[in-house]
Amino acid sequence: MNLPFLRRDRHLTALHPPLHDQRHQVSSTFSYGRCRFVLECSCGAEFDTPYIDEALEIRELHERLGPLADEMAAL
Repeated sequence: MNLPFLRRDRHLTALHPPLHDQRHQVSSTFSYGRCRFVLECSCGAEFDTPYIDEALEIRELHERLGPLADEMAAL
């Protein structure tokens, strides 16, 4: 059975951006006054959430998708 969408192409790994881009260094802290996790990126983006799992997911998504958004803005 030939399913083209299940194929594992080696060149697709080149599409994933590096995790540590200089323009997207995310720092995270916990604000005790607001009881929220606060994420701040060096590009100026800010996020806050009361849930640690959501904060970790937002951090990972921003580190991976931030450089792609920069590339799209350049086009």
